[in-house]
Amino acid sequence: QHRTVSCPYDLCSEKFPLVKLLDHLSEESCSSKLKVIESYSKSGSASFRVNNSNESLIIWKPKAFSYQETSFVIFPMKFENIYYFTMVMLESEKECSKYNIEMEVHTYNPISPDSGVRFKFFGKPCSIDEEKKELKYLGLTVNSRGMEKILRESKDSCFTISFKFF
Repeated sequence: QHRTVSCPYDLCSEKFPLVKLLDHLSEESCSSKLKVIESYSKSGSASFRVNNSNESLIIWKPKAFSYQETSFVIFPMKFENIYYFTMVMLESEKECSKYNIEMEVHTYNPISPDSGVRFKFFGKPCSIDEEKKELKYLGLTVNSRGMEKILRESKDSCFTISFKFF
């Protein structure tokens, strides 16, 4: 479709026709290089580093993925004492309603899959058509105290967002 959408990266104010947004994200100025999630695995992950957890605003670059020929981004941000983790599909709300996701934030590279502190979200990915300022509220939220537990377990002050489709 030819509707105009905003780049989901909070530090970018550009708007594009939806068909051009993936090209913009692929330039890596507003996202990482697109990773393809194989249909048989249905899962992926992205890791991020926290340089200073005392900052009240931290905005990481989104990580771009493609699953079953549908593109989406995962983006975390911290505002005041809350960390937000959102999956945004570059699709309409109707298309997003066809997907169920599990998204989890946990220690970077945990020793075993069940080790450490983890926080989970079950639901639908949000649509790129949502108001940009509302995107952060449409996924997983974790308070700073919970994230500090995750970061203390990580030797590099990193965390991982894992996700899977159902």
